[in-house]
Amino acid sequence: MTPGSRSPVGLVPAPATRERRVVIGGALIVLVALCFTYVVMPYVTDWRARETELAATHASIAELSALAGSADALDSAATAAEQRLAARGRRVFRARSTTLAASALQSYLQDASDASGLAVTRLDVAAGDMADTAVAATGAAQYVPASLSANCDIHGLASLLAQFANGPRVVQVTRMTVQMNSALRGAPDMLQVTLALRAPVVVE
Repeated sequence: MTPGSRSPVGLVPAPATRERRVVIGGALIVLVALCFTYVVMPYVTDWRARETELAATHASIAELSALAGSADALDSAATAAEQRLAARGRRVFRARSTTLAASALQSYLQDASDASGLAVTRLDVAAGDMADTAVAATGAAQYVPASLSANCDIHGLASLLAQFANGPRVVQVTRMTVQMNSALRGAPDMLQVTLALRAPVVVE
């Protein structure tokens, strides 16, 4: 072996050896960076997303459990609220516009008809006409007209009129037409009723 074939012990490595070590070290750094970017980071991101989803699920379950546990209290509170509203007497419809008031009136008339056992054939609320002629001042009272046609017996009609007279909302009957419904054969006690109504509303 010649003296130049390898570095003497204790001396600085040959340039070729240093370059190989630098290349190997750089490759290791790049490999670690790639593993961190494409393996570790996606795993951490997915893990955090799963933890967030699990936390949201646990919160929803806890909320539903709390609602289920307080169902009786909620029913009692709703009943008490209804009793307080009933004790205040009859009230007019209040809404931000006549269109919303007309929608509330339509729902009220449909609910009252269903509660009285009427088969409603037509229900019209003239919200568009009122929107053009409405008083613009806040708190000004005005009327929303409506028409209701239905089939019922005398007991259903009496129940509906009683709701209009004593119900929680003020609804006035301006015209009523009652006739026998000859189309319903086999039901001689069935009536065809047409009501013209109007309800005072306050636009807030």
